[in-house]
Amino acid sequence: MRSSLSRGTVGSVVLALVCAGVVMACAKGDTADVGPSLVETAQPTEPPPPSQKVPAPPATTAEDSGTSSSSSSSSGGSSSGGSSSGGSSSGGSSSGGTDAGTDATVADAAADAGGCTTVAPSNACGLAPQCGCASNQTCDVTNNSTGAVSCVLAGGGPSGSYCTSTTQCAKGLTCGYNTCRPYCPTIGAACAGAGLGQCTQYYDPTAGTPVTNSQVCTIACDLRSPASACGSNNCIFDTTINATDCDKSGTKALYDACTRYNDCQQGLSCVDHPVFGFECEKWCRIGGNDCGLFESCTDVYGAAAPSSGGSKLGHCQ
Repeated sequence: MRSSLSRGTVGSVVLALVCAGVVMACAKGDTADVGPSLVETAQPTEPPPPSQKVPAPPATTAEDSGTSSSSSSSSGGSSSGGSSSGGSSSGGSSSGGTDAGTDATVADAAADAGGCTTVAPSNACGLAPQCGCASNQTCDVTNNSTGAVSCVLAGGGPSGSYCTSTTQCAKGLTCGYNTCRPYCPTIGAACAGAGLGQCTQYYDPTAGTPVTNSQVCTIACDLRSPASACGSNNCIFDTTINATDCDKSGTKALYDACTRYNDCQQGLSCVDHPVFGFECEKWCRIGGNDCGLFESCTDVYGAAAPSSGGSKLGHCQ
């Protein structure tokens, strides 16, 4: 594993070589282009093709760990999947995302007024819109094998916050990929509600297979400032759908070697460096001045690159 010390050591050696080169050139009475040429050789080469720039997702999905409710086939769980490893709290986070509790309550009332559309095979309640449960409960898929639903006690975690169980999330939200998020009806469609992205298929974090009746919303978040929407979670860029999402934060620090897209700490992403291989790298604005000495902001994603504040994002390499 290559640590930040090794990266720092490389920088120190390069700096020493630059200084030595300048001194030697001065001794010869010729300083033309010595510094720039040495600095240029220290820069990384062009990155590999887009498909190789981020770790490959599991066979069935880019989103991996997290949990569905208290399912009979999988409960709790943490790995990653659209999102990251490590989390810092148990229960809902008080600092992330938008609170979908009010929206869920309104949806329940509207659904009940027009009749609740329940979900087979159990038909105990409805998912999107939520209906058929008590005021302090959420309709949730509680069997990942059959897709059966049940009413479960709701918690207080807002959309985007860290969770290990649906009981930690506000009414109307399920725990998917270690993040509180709402269900949605149509895969690929935009989710209705503030701070939400698009509707995607939810996958069993253990088996890696799609869970029947489970379509969930991604969370719109800022890759450079994850906490504002994700609380203690990280904001990741899911390259299978080219969208941001909240996921459990990983434990790998800047420049640490990584193998999964969600191995890294908040604000970092696992990317293939052309010299050092897969490592946790900082997000940066292409054309901006966000990177350190001997680094530049590399366009890793091309036309599909995410943005922040109107600026296209890449990674410091």
